[in-house]
Amino acid sequence: MLSEHSSVTIVTNGLRRLKGISNKLACFGVPIHGANAETHEFLNQSNGSFQKTLATIRHYLIEGHDVRCIPVLTGYNYDQMYNIIGIAASLGMESIYVDRYEDGGIGAVNSRGYRLKPTREQFHIAVGQIIQAKHDFTVLGWRVGFGTAIPYCLDERMIIEGITSNCGVGTYFCAINPKGEFRMCNQSQLVFGTLPNEPIEAIWNKPTLDIFRDLSWVSEPCKSCELLLDCTGGCKVDSNCSNKFCIDYAVRGLSKPVAELVAKVQHRKPTEMNPASYRIFRPNRYMRITTRYPEKFLVTRYQTVKLDETALEMAQAIQSEAVINEQALVARFIERIEEHETRLFVSKMLQVNALDLIGEVHHAAP
Repeated sequence: MLSEHSSVTIVTNGLRRLKGISNKLACFGVPIHGANAETHEFLNQSNGSFQKTLATIRHYLIEGHDVRCIPVLTGYNYDQMYNIIGIAASLGMESIYVDRYEDGGIGAVNSRGYRLKPTREQFHIAVGQIIQAKHDFTVLGWRVGFGTAIPYCLDERMIIEGITSNCGVGTYFCAINPKGEFRMCNQSQLVFGTLPNEPIEAIWNKPTLDIFRDLSWVSEPCKSCELLLDCTGGCKVDSNCSNKFCIDYAVRGLSKPVAELVAKVQHRKPTEMNPASYRIFRPNRYMRITTRYPEKFLVTRYQTVKLDETALEMAQAIQSEAVINEQALVARFIERIEEHETRLFVSKMLQVNALDLIGEVHHAAP
């Protein structure tokens, strides 16, 4: 049985309509791969699937489930991102997060002979359309962006618009397939153990995982980049790479990011994320804090975020209250944390859906 705070998501192509699903499910993840039947059905190789998928999405929404749109960006649909997001918005889907195609796992086997990897120019076009859709389709509440790790240096607009996505494989994320095989992510073919033969804690702490965690496999331009620990070098799994791990295919052979991009990531002005008025909010029902391990984590509906000591204390203070006035939170920590830093923390908590925004009060102090 699912708990009230369950973050379990069912990812499905929508061709089969599942019945009797608990209303405690976090959401369904259903891809719309094209703005029309031709593109969608070419990419999933199933005739008639476009209308079937749309009908399934409508059915789940009528049943009261949240449904997230998760299209895969390829060299075939890169110029349809705006219209795909428009379809998702018109259907009433909860959010849309785009996964860029990667040569890993099943995809690498099935994609031979097809131009599935988007070129850099195609990627830039897609980013522009995603940003425009984010601003135009306000019904989505800005819940639009990327769902897979993309190197920051590919397009600085991702930083400016806040649509980046990082990858926590091997550090705070893993994948377990139906066979119980423990892997670092869905794409990776390396198996580090099998459940239930071994406890997940034992597998997670195996020294063999250090072959990834020590970053010895990272090559240039990422190896000496100041943003490595933040950006993480994009997707690390590529069936065409000779090593077990490698930096993202799109940045191999490029130069390091220019200083201006590094500055934009490291020194974003807090006011860019903080509104003029104080906010009133409450913990989202999916928000949980995990403290059983040496590293402390914030668990939300779709994400797991590592917390430092200060962030943990602030998150626990928020979690202990039913409704929180941002001004009161600022006052509580003002002797140790500057106001703009506390407000920036609230903004980031809202960004990862750890909080529900209820309203705003009087203007904040300058």
